[in-house]
Amino acid sequence: MKGVWEIIKSIFAFIQGVGATAVGLLAIFIIFLAAIMVSGKGEERPKVPEGAVLVMEPVGAIVEQIEYPDPLEAALASEFSQRPPQTSLHDITRALKKAKNDDRIAALALITDYLGPIGPSHMHTIAAAIRDFKASGKKVYALSTAYSQAGYLLAAEADKVYMNPMGSVLLTGYANYPTYFKSLLDKLEANVNVFRVGTYKSAVEPFIRDDMSPAAKEANIAFLGGLWDQYETSVETARGLEAGALGKDIEDLPELLRNAEGNFAKLALSGGLVDELAPRKVWRQALREEYGPSDGGNSFKQIHYETYLAALGHDKPSRNEIAVITAQGQIVMGEGPITITAAETVVGYIRQARNNPDTAAIVLRVNSPGGSAFASELIRQELVAAQEQGLKVIASMGPVAASGGYWISATADEIWAAPSTITGSIGIFGVIPTFENTLAKVGIHTDGVGTTPMAGAFNTARPLSDMTKDVIQQSIEAGYGEFLSLVAEGRNMTVEDVDKIAQGRVWVGTKAKELGLVDHLGGFDDAVAAAAAAAEVENYTVAFYRDYPSNFDQMIADLLNSSVGGLFKSEAPKLPSSMMQFAAKLKTDAELLLNFNDPLGSYAVCFVCQLDQP
Repeated sequence: MKGVWEIIKSIFAFIQGVGATAVGLLAIFIIFLAAIMVSGKGEERPKVPEGAVLVMEPVGAIVEQIEYPDPLEAALASEFSQRPPQTSLHDITRALKKAKNDDRIAALALITDYLGPIGPSHMHTIAAAIRDFKASGKKVYALSTAYSQAGYLLAAEADKVYMNPMGSVLLTGYANYPTYFKSLLDKLEANVNVFRVGTYKSAVEPFIRDDMSPAAKEANIAFLGGLWDQYETSVETARGLEAGALGKDIEDLPELLRNAEGNFAKLALSGGLVDELAPRKVWRQALREEYGPSDGGNSFKQIHYETYLAALGHDKPSRNEIAVITAQGQIVMGEGPITITAAETVVGYIRQARNNPDTAAIVLRVNSPGGSAFASELIRQELVAAQEQGLKVIASMGPVAASGGYWISATADEIWAAPSTITGSIGIFGVIPTFENTLAKVGIHTDGVGTTPMAGAFNTARPLSDMTKDVIQQSIEAGYGEFLSLVAEGRNMTVEDVDKIAQGRVWVGTKAKELGLVDHLGGFDDAVAAAAAAAEVENYTVAFYRDYPSNFDQMIADLLNSSVGGLFKSEAPKLPSSMMQFAAKLKTDAELLLNFNDPLGSYAVCFVCQLDQP
């Protein structure tokens, strides 16, 4: 679809260049569009019905910032686009925070049927926001047909959990099963040259092993166990279950399911995970009787959280801004979209923020497993430049802030992490495959001369020389030393003490706090409040720095979202099947490798920071 939209734009560009007549026609066309837009803009904000139920129905992956799609692609998304849907964490928490004290909102209805990938800290953040909403005395209802592990953590906070009689609550725990490529590389006769520092730096293992090393298993089960403990505690507390009940039920699953005649829904009901098995019309009627009918009378009085946010509008700007710089996804050199932490793009946002006279402080919001060490350092240097001109920098760690994600945070004035943040993985590695044997199998060879022993040293059609390997290993070790020094400086520790807890090992937020790798446990709002306190400001607004669509794209997007463009809209979100999720994981792993663009071949990446969960 992207190509179609580019063709349309090219046609407009062509029309602009063909002369006065065409310009006149273009002007008429623009006036026509503008007239439609004006009529659309004339519409008032959505109304919030008195006594409405706020419907919270997150769709797709929960992210820090949503990527702005091409407007035509977005309009036809369900039918033609392969772009997975996304929901902003901050939209969810803002809606819940506002609705808590809004007398027009009577209750909350949570539907997680279309919830996609979500990190543990995002999961717990939303659960905490639901608990905060309940503190107002308003009821919360979970209304899904079935519950994934992530969805159930949210649903457990509800006053009443409904589920379809054909549904299930599937809880299996956390796992990490990376994909390993050694045998494939052996068959290709590729020589994989690995350079690393850190006992637990297992990011290179997929290239040199077909299984997980004992050291990696030791480290991974430790942090996975910490995350699962937090999950169990949250659910058992919310549902009033005995401590350890979830783990025991998983261990006894075959016997318990047999007692429930193989029916997962009956099992969830008998185990106290859901309160009532009911088809949609039953809970719709129950909420209709409690809160009144919708305008059409077919359901209960309600407002979707996105419509609710549109009705609220934006907060009034303040002269004191807390600038939020988001580092989301793999850290790479160059420029790029919000889905990755492209160094030049992020550095540009930091520079804009520190040169903005209204900026009171900066919050670096991190959800990244790392990437290029060079790119990480460029971002950190720009944050240091902000600190040198008097701005406080507060790092706020989301689901993952490991390796390069920790590097960019290391010298912040304060580091805040969620208890379930995956962090640490302080280590450096380099991987350079060479394919001289692969090429030789098909009759291709290389030979020649160079002016120095290092000339042509990085030609992947030739084996690496001992001199080249020595140079690279020294560079990796120096990079690790630099990493340790930055952490020691930022956390007020000695290099030796940092080295003891580094070595590429991954920690959960609670343990990282004990070890001194983070200063405070708390969420995004806590970090923003800390930034305001450090800047000594009381009245402030939060400003998210990011890319925005062009005026033309925005105009078309507004048109397609108006009543005129209603024919283009799709209503049913599509989430990938299990097979497609596996294929997407392989694609993500491949893209991670393809994005390795550090000029020195030095990387700080955590491959084990991705969790396997239903």
